[in-house]
Amino acid sequence: MEVLLVEKDPLIRDQIKMGLQQFPEFEVTVGSGQAGINQMRGRHFGCVFLGVDPRQKDTVKLLHHVRQVDQAAELFVMTASKNVRDMQLEKSKFDIHSFLQTPLDLKEFFGLVGRFLERHTERQNSALRKQRGRAEARL
Repeated sequence: MEVLLVEKDPLIRDQIKMGLQQFPEFEVTVGSGQAGINQMRGRHFGCVFLGVDPRQKDTVKLLHHVRQVDQAAELFVMTASKNVRDMQLEKSKFDIHSFLQTPLDLKEFFGLVGRFLERHTERQNSALRKQRGRAEARL
């Protein structure tokens, strides 16, 4: 599965990238700002990790652009812990799956990724069962 990582802080970006690379299921693409989001055009990413600072208008605009380009990608927003409460309204507006608080807690990060993979696998298995059921019904 392709994953897009857009984060300007090099420490957080490298932690997320190295963490995701521990999972063979992921192919990580790193981008920066609007150019990073533009990589979504014509490509499907299973999930997007996006660094956001709500005090900077440009980063909040990135949320809008992500959803304009792809409504289906799971969106994980990385932001400072003090910003999470302020951004709760954005969660439903932009269909944000989860917030990751920075500085990054690796236990929280790996737990989030593990749960995401479980859900993703279950959705794939469910879709396969439905397809199999339809095929058997035609016979």
